[in-house]
Amino acid sequence: MTEVHKNNADKMTPAERKKAIEKGEAYDRIPCVPFMGELKGVLSGVSVWDLSHDPEKMAEAEIIPFNRYGYDRMDIGPNSRGITEALGGQVVYPQRGVPYMGAPILDDYSRLKIMEPVDARRNGRIQDFAHAAAILEEKALDIVPVEMSIGGPLTIASNLRGVECLLRDCRKCPEEILYLMRIITDSEKSCIDLAADHGMGIAMADPVANPALIGPGMYEKFVYPFTRELTDYAYTKTGKKVSLHMCGKTDRIWEYFKKYQLNEVSLDNIVDLEKAALELGAHVPIAGNVDPVEIIMNGTKEEIIQAVSTCIDAGLKSARGYVLASGCDIPETTRPGQIDIFMEAARAYRFP
Repeated sequence: MTEVHKNNADKMTPAERKKAIEKGEAYDRIPCVPFMGELKGVLSGVSVWDLSHDPEKMAEAEIIPFNRYGYDRMDIGPNSRGITEALGGQVVYPQRGVPYMGAPILDDYSRLKIMEPVDARRNGRIQDFAHAAAILEEKALDIVPVEMSIGGPLTIASNLRGVECLLRDCRKCPEEILYLMRIITDSEKSCIDLAADHGMGIAMADPVANPALIGPGMYEKFVYPFTRELTDYAYTKTGKKVSLHMCGKTDRIWEYFKKYQLNEVSLDNIVDLEKAALELGAHVPIAGNVDPVEIIMNGTKEEIIQAVSTCIDAGLKSARGYVLASGCDIPETTRPGQIDIFMEAARAYRFP
C-alpha cells in the first residue's frame, strides 16, 4: 500500500491547515479541493469497477492523486450509488467513464413494504467502503481530512424510482415518497455512524434536489427536513460539520442551506460566486467554483490561473470562510497536468 505524504510545495499538511483556519491562526495557502470523481481511478490505474468495489484499490485511488497534488481532502463512498445498491438498486459500471443507474427497482410502491433501512455495519455492499475507510483512517487521517460521501436522499430516491416518476409522484402520491425518504434517511444515518467509527466527516451531494427540477416548495417538503436531520445527526455523531455540494443554480434555496450544520456548501460554476460569498457566506462557508470542463479540462494555463484568481477574489468575501474548488467533478479524460496548474495557481495566490 502506498504511503501518504505531505506535498513538498506546502508548508502545512491539510490537517494542520484546517486546524489553523478553525483556530483563526495563520495558514500557508488557500484550502483547495478539486473534485476528482472517476479521474482518481484513471490517475491510479484503478478500473471503474474496482474504484467502487475493491477496498485496497479504493484507498490507493485516494492516496496516489493526493500525493501528487496535495489538495485538502480525501473522500470515500458509498456515495448515492453505493447506498442505492445496498437498498437493492442497480448500477452499471462501464469499462471507462462514469457509472450510471440501471433500471429502477421501485416500479410499484408495494415494494416499500419489504424494504428496510440499510444497516451499514452489516450490509455487504457498504462494508466494501468501510474496509477502504479503515485503511485511510490508518494511513491518511493524520495528514489529510477524509470524508465519507453518502449522496443525498432525493437523488437516492430517484435512483430507485426513476427521476421522472419520482417528480410526478411527489404530487400524485406524496405519502409514499415521504415513506421512501424515511427509509433512505435512516440508511444514510447508519452510514454516518460508520463514518464516526473511523473518525471521518460526511460529504453529501443531492443533484436531483436542485430547484430547477423540483422548485423551492417541493424542496421544503421533500428535501429540507431530511437534509436538516442528516446534517444535525452527522454533526452530533462525528463532531464535524457536513460538506454539501449542489449542482445548478441554487440561490432560491439558500435560505435552507443557512439552517444546516455545514462545513461548506460547494457551488456549481454557473452560480455567481461573489453573490454567494456576500449573501450565503455570511451564514455558512462556501466553496467553488472553477468550471471543471471549459477551464480545468480544456483551458490554457493562463485561463486556469485567471479563473482560480477570480474565484478566490470573490470567495474571500465570504465572512464564514472559503475553499477553492471545481464547480463539479472534473471529467475523467482530463490531462493530469491540468490539475497541476490548478493547484499551482492556488498556491501562488497571495492573500492577507
